[in-house]
Amino acid sequence: MQVSVAKNTATNYLVILVRFFQGLLVTRWLIGYLGDSGYGFWMLLWSFFGYAILVDFGFGIAGQKYTSQELFKRDIRHYNAIISMIFTFHTLMALLIVFGAFIASFYLEKLFNVHDPVLLAYYRKCFFVFSFGTAVIFSFSVLNEVLIGLHKIYVNNYILTVGRLFELFGFLIILKCRGGLLGIICYELCVMAAERIVAWICIVRMIPGFRMRLHLFDREVFREVFGFSSGTYFLSLARLLRGQTRNPIISKYCGLDFVGIFSISNRLSELCNQAIGQYNNNVRPVTAQLFHRRRFRMLREFIVKSMQWNMFMSCLIIIPAFFLRDEAITALFKKEVTPLIHDLSFLSLLGVFAWLVMTQIPASVLLMCEKHQLSACVSMIEAIIIITLNILFLRRGTSIVCIEIISLITSVFFFAVVRFPVMEKLIHGRILRDIWNIYVPSLLAAVPAVLALLLCRKVLLGHVHNFLLCAVCGSVYAIIYVLTAWQFLLGRTKKELWKRRVMIRVRKYLK
Repeated sequence: MQVSVAKNTATNYLVILVRFFQGLLVTRWLIGYLGDSGYGFWMLLWSFFGYAILVDFGFGIAGQKYTSQELFKRDIRHYNAIISMIFTFHTLMALLIVFGAFIASFYLEKLFNVHDPVLLAYYRKCFFVFSFGTAVIFSFSVLNEVLIGLHKIYVNNYILTVGRLFELFGFLIILKCRGGLLGIICYELCVMAAERIVAWICIVRMIPGFRMRLHLFDREVFREVFGFSSGTYFLSLARLLRGQTRNPIISKYCGLDFVGIFSISNRLSELCNQAIGQYNNNVRPVTAQLFHRRRFRMLREFIVKSMQWNMFMSCLIIIPAFFLRDEAITALFKKEVTPLIHDLSFLSLLGVFAWLVMTQIPASVLLMCEKHQLSACVSMIEAIIIITLNILFLRRGTSIVCIEIISLITSVFFFAVVRFPVMEKLIHGRILRDIWNIYVPSLLAAVPAVLALLLCRKVLLGHVHNFLLCAVCGSVYAIIYVLTAWQFLLGRTKKELWKRRVMIRVRKYLK
């Protein structure tokens, strides 16, 4: 299990790097070839497809859960019935997407503000092809969840990586041959379809007897899956509400300028979240498997180690970002840091820190340990409270800083009152002991590193470029933090084990 978790995490970072560079190149090519309006239309198409999560209703995560519980080993027929039911449901939702696209096609002139009849007809054709293709591909989205449930996230990542590389070179060829937006859309759909076909082939080889087909609903199977997926759906809906309502609320009560300021202030925390959160994809499938097997001791050790890892990585990346945020924002986004951006970026980083070290893993544990209804209720109540308070405070003319403060206080409250105590009860843990083991060693290890960072920043500030200042101070902090964490986080036995592993690798390399 440790090997698969390490491979899953490493390949998650590989996918991020490939997507970053591939996205950077493709964006530049598309803007240069399609122009601002054509690229804007391309982004709008993906925005519409992004709302497909609303018609998933949590059934995809249900496929991940039943796969993690290894139902295919005990009753392959029942497992195939569940996966087929999810596939059938997604197919019906795909038909709904196609129907919605058909209705929306009559209003493209108003939706996209396009009045040229020739251009409008071309955009309508592109919209039809993209909507139909993505709807068909959405029908097979459960295949990705099955791979995750098999603890084969790295296989899914390999498929995505190869797909992005094919997409990169294919786009280059199409743009050189002047294939147009329609050619780009058709090629993108072919790459996505090929990814699903490869995933299907891999699953068939991993699960003997795997079958996924369309059939009429089995009432018992639907009731079994819907009981879990409904909680998952409201959990996803709560996250969507929290994330997508902030900008409209700020726009209504403060104006578009403050939306831009708020978005810039959150960019650094978003980068930190991506850099840290890749390990957490392993938590759901492993938790579901261990809980189903009733291996509570292993589950407790896995959850505590996972939260320790999140705490370690958060202290390694987010704490230096606290002290270097002004220079980092200026260097990365070429934006002058005002006092408002200074305060908002600090609170945004603090919110991501709280999400990673307190909320994310306990929420996943509750979801996979038969507490999905409780987790959904808590998340919906939390989202409603945050949205309501944001509206009330901003209507009274309060600064947009209150948005981050309200979100942070609410998350800490529900962590302390609901999520962490219930999780500890499920994994048979001890609250005070686990809090100490998870949070205190990493914070103690960060103290000397922070002092070194502040000293380095004081010496370099005003004498070097902001990017170089962040690189040097961040490196000094990271080196000292890792050395002190070696003393605080690892016992004597683990230190000897790591030394032995390193020496074995060195000897193999020398040979």
